[in-house]
Amino acid sequence: MGSKKQEDGTQNQLAINDKPSRLKKHMLGNYQPKELSQSFGNKQKSMDLGKKLADVRQTAKLSRSELASLLGSHGFEVKTYTIGKWETGVSKPTVEAFLAICDICSVPDIRQAFSGKRLLRLYEMPVSAGFGNYLDNGSYQMIEIDNTVPKGADYALKVAGDSMAPRFVNGQIIFVKENLELDKGEIGIFGLNNEAYLKKLGDGCLVSLNASYNPIPILPSDDFVVFGKVVG
Repeated sequence: MGSKKQEDGTQNQLAINDKPSRLKKHMLGNYQPKELSQSFGNKQKSMDLGKKLADVRQTAKLSRSELASLLGSHGFEVKTYTIGKWETGVSKPTVEAFLAICDICSVPDIRQAFSGKRLLRLYEMPVSAGFGNYLDNGSYQMIEIDNTVPKGADYALKVAGDSMAPRFVNGQIIFVKENLELDKGEIGIFGLNNEAYLKKLGDGCLVSLNASYNPIPILPSDDFVVFGKVVG
């Protein structure tokens, strides 16, 4: 029988596309006013916008008259029936009024609330580099994801290597929830002696799903950290 492969820190590390995000820092909830105008430019899209405006207002437990009053305090003189027209798609608010509604109703992510999509960090981790403190200092780009990605995902990484095949394959984008502790048997992102790994947490070791690879022992003297749990 052939011997199992021994990982040297380059197998199944994590690599990322290298173009950093150039999104404007003032983007409110990851949704640009220009995007709003383009996204709801026809009657059908205005009706979709109206329904979502109604959902946002109802989630905030506000009546139309209460919302009109609060918009007034934001400098927008709006009648209750005007809000009704917005919510039924007869007309639509200005971009400024729309953003004021989102502020009043405490919408945390405008892109996700109104388009069903959101932006997520896709981190760059060159295969030859150690993990360092990459969540704070690493290069990343923003990617748009839809509702098929678990809501708990905080960032994304790209798999490099085959030690977690067949479940995770080379080049696959995985989604991670930041977490400093994982239970035995859970799959996560781990830092071990300046190398980053996608592995299953074993009993005192990191385990590959590909049986060709030996478990990587975690010694008391090792520099070991958990970055997060893979959620998709």
